[in-house]
Amino acid sequence: MSESGFNRFWNLVKPPPPGGRPVQSMKALELRRRQRRLVGITVGAIIVLAAGIGVYDYIDSAPQRADKEFQEGMKLMRPGKYPDAVVHFTRALKMSGQRPDAYLERGYAHHFLDEPDAALADFQTVAELNPNLAAAHNGIAMIYLGRQDSRHALEELNKSIKIQSTIEAYYQRGQILESQGEHKKAIDDFDQAIALDRDAPYVYLARATAKAKLGDAEGAHADRDAASQLQK
Repeated sequence: MSESGFNRFWNLVKPPPPGGRPVQSMKALELRRRQRRLVGITVGAIIVLAAGIGVYDYIDSAPQRADKEFQEGMKLMRPGKYPDAVVHFTRALKMSGQRPDAYLERGYAHHFLDEPDAALADFQTVAELNPNLAAAHNGIAMIYLGRQDSRHALEELNKSIKIQSTIEAYYQRGQILESQGEHKKAIDDFDQAIALDRDAPYVYLARATAKAKLGDAEGAHADRDAASQLQK
């Protein structure tokens, strides 16, 4: 609307000047009232619409802002920076709560900070959000192992292996079985771990211990040699 056009519009709807109202017909007065009411309603609607668009844009950008916080947290996943990583993962979760990856990484950070209760809570939340994520069960098992709770750790590792075969799960389960005197079963798990990664010296050493307890001195010696070669 041009300036002159706006002035004509305003002259129609503006309130009367102070000091009295010119003599007008009742019909003209009512028309002005309606016009002012319409302007007020229109302006109010525009304000509400603009506010709504702003809120929508803010909500719509939450996943992107959460991604940024998550990536910042990942950059800080190293000794001395774990508390800062926890802060960023927590921010990401406040912006977008349904993020198993943020709970998982925050759980690892809590674990490295020697905060097992907080770590366990995060790993269990991951398992609830995504029951088919093997890493969640590995994390829970890790906490139970730290508490010397082999039974629950074994249950979680069994779940993990059923979902996905990983060297970590087979190795940890083998260690538990070995501690329970199940040397042959432990060796079977160490075999599976080595099949997944032949360059892990600690698995060869664990298998060497189990073989030695079964009286397989030659096999234990071969595994120790293999571990030694990998550590060079």
